[in-house]
Amino acid sequence: MEAEDQYLITPKQMQEMVNVLMQRPGDILQIEACRRFLALDRWKKSGQPVRVHGQLDAGVMPGTIAHNRREIEESLFQSSKRTARLIAPLTAIEPFYSHADKMKVLAIGPRTEMELLHLYAAGFLPQHVSAVDLISSSPLIDTGDMHNLPYPEWSFHLVVSGWAIAYSNRPERVMHEMIRVCKNQAFIALGVTYEPPSPPGAPTRSSREDIVGNNFARAADLAALIGDNLDKVIMQHEPYDEKSSGPVMIIARIKKTSSAA
Repeated sequence: MEAEDQYLITPKQMQEMVNVLMQRPGDILQIEACRRFLALDRWKKSGQPVRVHGQLDAGVMPGTIAHNRREIEESLFQSSKRTARLIAPLTAIEPFYSHADKMKVLAIGPRTEMELLHLYAAGFLPQHVSAVDLISSSPLIDTGDMHNLPYPEWSFHLVVSGWAIAYSNRPERVMHEMIRVCKNQAFIALGVTYEPPSPPGAPTRSSREDIVGNNFARAADLAALIGDNLDKVIMQHEPYDEKSSGPVMIIARIKKTSSAA
Protein backbone atom coordinates (compact mmCIF):
# COMPACT_ATOMS: atom_id res chain seq x y z
CA MET A 1 0.00 0.00 0.00
CA GLU A 2 1.29 3.42 -0.94
CA ALA A 3 2.00 5.75 2.00
CA GLU A 4 -0.57 8.28 0.76
CA ASP A 5 -3.25 5.56 0.65
CA GLN A 6 -2.86 4.16 4.15
CA TYR A 7 -5.32 6.67 5.65
CA LEU A 8 -8.06 6.13 3.07
CA ILE A 9 -11.29 4.46 4.16
CA THR A 10 -12.55 1.63 2.00
CA PRO A 11 -16.29 1.37 1.22
CA LYS A 12 -16.47 -1.75 3.39
CA GLN A 13 -14.81 0.02 6.31
CA MET A 14 -17.16 2.97 5.89
CA GLN A 15 -20.19 0.70 6.03
CA GLU A 16 -18.88 -1.02 9.12
CA MET A 17 -18.35 2.36 10.81
CA VAL A 18 -21.86 3.43 9.83
CA ASN A 19 -23.13 0.28 11.52
CA VAL A 20 -21.22 1.26 14.66
CA LEU A 21 -22.77 4.73 14.56
CA MET A 22 -26.24 3.22 14.19
CA GLN A 23 -25.65 1.52 17.53
CA ARG A 24 -24.27 4.71 19.14
CA PRO A 25 -25.71 7.62 17.09
CA GLY A 26 -24.77 10.18 19.74
CA ASP A 27 -21.11 9.69 18.88
CA ILE A 28 -21.60 11.62 15.66
CA LEU A 29 -21.98 14.76 17.78
CA GLN A 30 -18.22 14.65 18.31
CA ILE A 31 -17.87 16.08 14.79
CA GLU A 32 -18.29 19.87 14.60
CA ALA A 33 -19.70 19.81 11.07
CA CYS A 34 -22.33 17.29 12.12
CA ARG A 35 -23.32 19.37 15.14
CA ARG A 36 -23.75 22.39 12.92
CA PHE A 37 -25.82 20.47 10.37
CA LEU A 38 -28.11 19.00 13.05
CA ALA A 39 -28.62 22.29 14.91
CA LEU A 40 -29.28 24.22 11.71
CA ASP A 41 -31.59 21.54 10.33
CA ARG A 42 -33.58 21.40 13.57
CA TRP A 43 -33.92 25.19 13.59
CA LYS A 44 -35.03 25.45 9.96
CA LYS A 45 -37.58 22.66 10.30
CA SER A 46 -38.98 23.92 13.62
CA GLY A 47 -40.44 27.03 12.03
CA GLN A 48 -40.03 28.80 15.37
CA PRO A 49 -39.13 32.50 15.32
CA VAL A 50 -36.13 33.77 17.26
CA ARG A 51 -37.27 34.72 20.77
CA VAL A 52 -35.88 37.78 22.54
CA HIS A 53 -35.79 38.44 26.27
CA GLY A 54 -37.92 41.42 27.19
CA GLN A 55 -36.33 42.91 30.30
CA LEU A 56 -32.70 43.94 30.02
CA ASP A 57 -30.38 44.79 32.86
CA ALA A 58 -28.50 48.07 32.61
CA GLY A 59 -25.32 46.01 32.23
CA VAL A 60 -26.27 44.74 28.77
CA MET A 61 -24.14 46.48 26.15
CA PRO A 62 -26.09 48.47 23.52
CA GLY A 63 -26.38 46.52 20.29
CA THR A 64 -26.00 43.10 21.92
CA ILE A 65 -29.36 41.71 20.83
CA ALA A 66 -29.11 43.02 17.26
CA HIS A 67 -25.58 41.62 16.93
CA ASN A 68 -26.50 38.18 18.21
CA ARG A 69 -29.65 38.02 16.12
CA ARG A 70 -27.59 38.63 12.99
CA GLU A 71 -25.16 35.93 14.10
CA ILE A 72 -28.04 33.45 14.15
CA GLU A 73 -29.91 34.51 11.06
CA GLU A 74 -27.04 35.49 8.75
CA SER A 75 -23.92 33.64 9.91
CA LEU A 76 -25.84 30.35 10.14
CA PHE A 77 -24.29 29.18 13.41
CA GLN A 78 -20.66 29.67 12.34
CA SER A 79 -19.44 31.45 15.51
CA SER A 80 -20.12 28.51 17.83
CA LYS A 81 -16.85 26.93 16.71
CA ARG A 82 -14.93 29.06 19.21
CA THR A 83 -16.92 27.79 22.19
CA ALA A 84 -15.72 24.30 21.31
CA ARG A 85 -12.26 25.40 22.52
CA LEU A 86 -13.73 25.95 25.97
CA ILE A 87 -15.80 22.76 26.16
CA ALA A 88 -13.13 20.36 24.87
CA PRO A 89 -10.79 20.61 27.92
CA LEU A 90 -13.68 19.68 30.23
CA THR A 91 -13.60 16.12 28.92
CA ALA A 92 -10.18 15.61 30.54
CA ILE A 93 -11.03 17.16 33.93
CA GLU A 94 -12.41 15.31 36.91
CA PRO A 95 -15.19 14.94 37.89
CA PHE A 96 -16.47 15.43 34.34
CA TYR A 97 -14.18 12.81 32.82
CA SER A 98 -15.72 10.09 35.01
CA HIS A 99 -19.11 11.47 36.00
CA ALA A 100 -20.33 13.93 33.37
CA ASP A 101 -23.64 12.05 33.19
CA LYS A 102 -24.36 13.03 36.81
CA MET A 103 -23.40 16.72 36.53
CA LYS A 104 -25.88 19.57 36.10
CA VAL A 105 -24.69 22.22 33.64
CA LEU A 106 -25.72 25.76 32.75
CA ALA A 107 -24.69 27.25 29.40
CA ILE A 108 -24.85 31.06 29.35
CA GLY A 109 -25.13 32.73 25.96
CA PRO A 110 -25.07 29.69 23.63
CA ARG A 111 -27.22 31.40 20.94
CA THR A 112 -27.96 28.09 19.21
CA GLU A 113 -28.18 24.37 19.95
CA MET A 114 -24.64 23.76 18.70
CA GLU A 115 -23.09 24.43 22.10
CA LEU A 116 -25.65 22.16 23.76
CA LEU A 117 -24.96 19.37 21.27
CA HIS A 118 -21.26 19.65 22.09
CA LEU A 119 -22.03 19.35 25.80
CA TYR A 120 -24.02 16.20 25.04
CA ALA A 121 -21.08 14.86 23.05
CA ALA A 122 -18.87 15.52 26.09
CA GLY A 123 -21.04 13.17 28.15
CA PHE A 124 -23.47 15.57 29.83
CA LEU A 125 -27.06 14.34 29.67
CA PRO A 126 -29.64 16.53 27.90
CA GLN A 127 -31.94 16.45 30.93
CA HIS A 128 -29.11 17.87 33.06
CA VAL A 129 -28.18 20.73 30.70
CA SER A 130 -29.88 24.12 31.00
CA ALA A 131 -29.20 27.12 28.77
CA VAL A 132 -30.06 30.81 28.83
CA ASP A 133 -29.52 33.69 26.42
CA LEU A 134 -30.99 37.11 25.67
CA ILE A 135 -31.95 35.66 22.31
CA SER A 136 -33.00 32.07 21.69
CA SER A 137 -33.35 30.00 18.54
CA SER A 138 -34.44 26.84 20.38
CA PRO A 139 -36.92 25.68 23.03
CA LEU A 140 -33.88 24.15 24.74
CA ILE A 141 -32.54 27.67 25.42
CA ASP A 142 -34.40 29.82 27.95
CA THR A 143 -34.62 33.53 27.34
CA GLY A 144 -33.09 35.45 30.22
CA ASP A 145 -30.41 37.89 31.34
CA MET A 146 -27.09 36.72 32.77
CA HIS A 147 -27.21 39.66 35.18
CA ASN A 148 -30.32 38.10 36.77
CA LEU A 149 -30.22 34.38 36.07
CA PRO A 150 -33.64 32.68 36.32
CA TYR A 151 -32.38 29.71 38.35
CA PRO A 152 -32.23 28.92 42.09
CA GLU A 153 -29.08 29.06 44.18
CA TRP A 154 -26.88 25.95 44.42
CA SER A 155 -28.23 24.45 41.17
CA PHE A 156 -25.24 23.57 38.98
CA HIS A 157 -21.96 21.65 39.04
CA LEU A 158 -20.71 23.59 36.00
CA VAL A 159 -21.41 26.98 34.43
CA VAL A 160 -20.08 27.48 30.90
CA SER A 161 -20.03 31.04 29.59
CA GLY A 162 -18.29 31.20 26.25
CA TRP A 163 -17.83 34.67 24.80
CA ALA A 164 -20.77 36.21 26.69
CA ILE A 165 -19.40 38.14 29.67
CA ALA A 166 -17.68 40.65 27.37
CA TYR A 167 -21.16 41.87 26.38
CA SER A 168 -21.64 43.26 29.89
CA ASN A 169 -20.48 46.51 31.42
CA ARG A 170 -21.21 44.96 34.82
CA PRO A 171 -19.08 41.78 34.70
CA GLU A 172 -18.88 41.68 38.51
CA ARG A 173 -22.67 41.35 38.62
CA VAL A 174 -22.58 38.56 36.04
CA MET A 175 -19.98 36.69 38.08
CA HIS A 176 -22.06 37.16 41.24
CA GLU A 177 -24.96 35.47 39.47
CA MET A 178 -22.79 32.62 38.18
CA ILE A 179 -21.48 31.92 41.65
CA ARG A 180 -24.96 32.19 43.14
CA VAL A 181 -26.36 29.38 40.98
CA CYS A 182 -23.26 27.18 41.46
CA LYS A 183 -22.91 24.46 44.04
CA ASN A 184 -19.91 24.43 46.34
CA GLN A 185 -16.87 23.07 44.48
CA ALA A 186 -18.58 23.70 41.15
CA PHE A 187 -16.65 24.80 38.08
CA ILE A 188 -16.92 27.95 36.00
CA ALA A 189 -15.60 27.95 32.42
CA LEU A 190 -15.16 31.39 30.84
CA GLY A 191 -13.98 32.48 27.43
CA VAL A 192 -13.54 35.90 25.80
CA THR A 193 -11.54 37.37 22.94
CA TYR A 194 -8.78 39.86 23.67
CA GLU A 195 -8.24 42.66 21.18
CA PRO A 196 -5.06 44.73 21.62
CA PRO A 197 -5.51 48.51 21.75
CA SER A 198 -5.15 50.27 18.41
CA PRO A 199 -1.95 52.30 18.07
CA PRO A 200 -2.27 56.09 17.82
CA GLY A 201 -3.39 57.14 14.36
CA ALA A 202 -4.70 53.70 13.38
CA PRO A 203 -8.11 53.59 11.69
CA THR A 204 -10.97 52.78 14.04
CA ARG A 205 -12.88 49.61 13.27
CA SER A 206 -16.47 50.48 12.56
CA SER A 207 -19.27 48.22 11.40
CA ARG A 208 -22.89 47.50 12.13
CA GLU A 209 -21.74 44.62 14.36
CA ASP A 210 -19.23 46.61 16.39
CA ILE A 211 -19.91 46.44 20.14
CA VAL A 212 -17.62 48.02 22.69
CA GLY A 213 -17.34 45.54 25.54
CA ASN A 214 -14.96 44.40 28.21
CA ASN A 215 -11.48 43.53 26.99
CA PHE A 216 -9.84 41.01 29.30
CA ALA A 217 -6.17 40.60 28.36
CA ARG A 218 -5.16 37.82 30.75
CA ALA A 219 -6.64 34.73 32.37
CA ALA A 220 -5.75 36.37 35.69
CA ASP A 221 -8.27 39.10 34.86
CA LEU A 222 -11.03 36.49 34.65
CA ALA A 223 -9.81 34.79 37.83
CA ALA A 224 -9.92 38.16 39.60
CA LEU A 225 -13.65 38.40 38.82
CA ILE A 226 -14.24 35.25 40.87
CA GLY A 227 -12.43 36.87 43.78
CA ASP A 228 -12.57 35.19 47.18
CA ASN A 229 -14.73 32.39 45.77
CA LEU A 230 -11.81 31.13 43.67
CA ASP A 231 -10.63 27.75 44.92
CA LYS A 232 -8.35 26.60 42.11
CA VAL A 233 -7.59 27.41 38.48
CA ILE A 234 -7.73 24.14 36.56
CA MET A 235 -6.94 25.42 33.06
CA GLN A 236 -6.06 28.77 31.54
CA HIS A 237 -5.11 30.08 28.12
CA GLU A 238 -4.29 33.56 26.83
CA PRO A 239 -2.46 35.29 23.95
CA TYR A 240 1.31 35.08 24.19
CA ASP A 241 1.63 38.84 24.49
CA GLU A 242 -0.62 41.87 24.80
CA LYS A 243 0.11 42.87 21.20
CA SER A 244 -1.68 39.79 19.89
CA SER A 245 -5.41 39.17 19.73
CA GLY A 246 -6.80 35.80 20.71
CA PRO A 247 -8.89 33.81 23.16
CA VAL A 248 -8.58 34.27 26.90
CA MET A 249 -10.00 31.24 28.71
CA ILE A 250 -10.19 29.89 32.22
CA ILE A 251 -11.71 26.85 33.91
CA ALA A 252 -11.80 27.33 37.67
CA ARG A 253 -13.24 25.53 40.69
CA ILE A 254 -15.07 27.74 43.14
CA LYS A 255 -15.75 27.55 46.85
CA LYS A 256 -18.81 28.71 48.75
CA THR A 257 -18.91 29.08 52.51
CA SER A 258 -22.62 28.44 52.99
CA SER A 259 -23.65 25.07 54.38
CA ALA A 260 -26.07 24.45 51.50
CA ALA A 261 -25.52 21.22 49.56
